[in-house]
Amino acid sequence: MSENKSLVPNNFYKPSELLGIFKNFLSNKEINAVVLCLHGVYIKSEKIYGNRAYDRLRDEDSVEELTIIVPVHLRDDLKNGNLVSVYGTLDRHVNSNGSIQILLNVSRVEKEKDIAISEDEIKRAELRRIKGERGYKNVDGMLEAKLYANKRPQVALVYAESSITNADFEKGLEAAKSNIDFYEYRVSFANSAALKNTLEQLDKKGYDVVAVVRGGGSGIEKLDDLAVVETMTYMSTATIYGAGHEKENLFLRNIADKVIPIPFALGTYFRDLVESVVEKRNNSRAVLVQEVKKQYEKQIEDSNKKNQELQCKLKELTENQKKATEAQQEAVKKHNEQVQAMGKQNQELQKKLAEITKANETAQKQQSEAMGKLQNQMKEQSEAHNKAQQEFNASLKKMQETNGELNKSLSKLTAQNTQTTKELNEARDKQRQLEQQLQNNSGDMVWKVIAIAAIIAFIIALIL
Repeated sequence: MSENKSLVPNNFYKPSELLGIFKNFLSNKEINAVVLCLHGVYIKSEKIYGNRAYDRLRDEDSVEELTIIVPVHLRDDLKNGNLVSVYGTLDRHVNSNGSIQILLNVSRVEKEKDIAISEDEIKRAELRRIKGERGYKNVDGMLEAKLYANKRPQVALVYAESSITNADFEKGLEAAKSNIDFYEYRVSFANSAALKNTLEQLDKKGYDVVAVVRGGGSGIEKLDDLAVVETMTYMSTATIYGAGHEKENLFLRNIADKVIPIPFALGTYFRDLVESVVEKRNNSRAVLVQEVKKQYEKQIEDSNKKNQELQCKLKELTENQKKATEAQQEAVKKHNEQVQAMGKQNQELQKKLAEITKANETAQKQQSEAMGKLQNQMKEQSEAHNKAQQEFNASLKKMQETNGELNKSLSKLTAQNTQTTKELNEARDKQRQLEQQLQNNSGDMVWKVIAIAAIIAFIIALIL
C-alpha cells in the first residue's frame, strides 16, 4: 500500500491554476523592464488590433522567428524581407492551450537592408504562422490514449520510392506492430506534385498519423517546396517528420506536429511508445487490483456491519410482528362477538318485519273489501241518479210542451182582440187553471231535486 501512496501527488491543480502560476511568474521577471535590440528579417502580417500590428521577426540564417508588436505608424516604410533592428521590451503570453508565447513590444525600428530573404521564404514563414494558429497536434498523447483504450492506432508511412530503411527502424516497427497497424506508401520525393497528392489522399483516409520517412542526402531539399509545405500545413491528420540527417534543418520540420531528429529512430519511437503504454497499463492494473481489493474488503466490512444492523432490525420487527399478531387476534375476537350480536339483532328485526308485513297484508285485504262495497254503493246511487234524471227530463219536456200550447192559445187570444169579454174572461180563467197546474208540477220537481242531492251527500260521506 505504501507503493500506491507514492504514486499519488500531494498537490492537485486545475489547468487554469497552473497557467495562472506561470503567467504570474513570467510577468514578474526583471527583464520585462529592460529595452532590448533584436536583429532579423521583418515579415509583415495582416493582424492589426487598434493601432498595433502583430508582425514577425525572423532569423537571417534559420527559420526561427518571434512575434513583434509594432505601432502602425512605425511600419509604413517597411516591407516583407527588410533586414531591420527593432527596440522594445519583452512580454510573455500564456495561452489557454498551455503554450507560452514570447512577444516584443517595439518602440523603435531601424531598417538595415531592403531585401534579406526571398519571396518563397516569406511564404513559408506565413505558412508557419498559419500552422501555429491552427495548432500543433499532440501526437504522443493521441497515440497513448488509443493504446490505453486497447484500440489499434492507424499509421501511414510515406517512403521515398528508392529509400532503403534501416534495420533498427524495421525492428522497432516489427515490435510496435503488436499494437499499431502500419500502412506503407511509396512516392518520389523529388516529384513535389506527386508527394503533395499522396499527402492529400492520405489525409482523407482517416489515419491517426501520417509519417514522412526518408534518409538524408541529395534531393532532400525538395521536401521544402511550397506545395508540400502548404499541403502539410492544412492537413487534418497528425503528421510526423522523420526525414534527412540531424544537421539537415529543413523548414518542413516547423510544420510537422512531431519531429524525429534521426529517421531510423522513428521505429524505435513507436516501439518505446507501445512498451511504455503497456508497462504503465500493467502497473495501473496492479494498482487497480490493489485498489479493488481494498474496496472489496471495505465492502465486505460494510456488508457485515449492515448485516448485524439488519439482524437487530429483524429481531425488533419479529417482536413487533408478534405483538401485532396478538393484537390482531384480539381484534378478530371482538369482531366475531360483534358479528354474533348483530346476527341476533338481525333475526329479531326479521321477525318484526314479518309481523308488520302480515298486518299490512290484512289491512290491505280489508281495505280492498271496503272499496268493493263502496264501488257497489256508488253504482247503485249512480243508477238511481240516472233514473231520477230521466224522470226530470220527461217532466221538463212535458212542461215545455204545455207551455207551447199556452203560447199558442195566447197568440190566438191576442189575434182575436175583437172577441167578446166573455171569451176573454174564460180564457183568463183557463189560464189561471193552467198556471195552477204548472205550479203543482214545479213542486214535484223540487222534491225530486232535493232527494237526489241527499243521495249524493250520502255517497260523499261514505267515501270520506
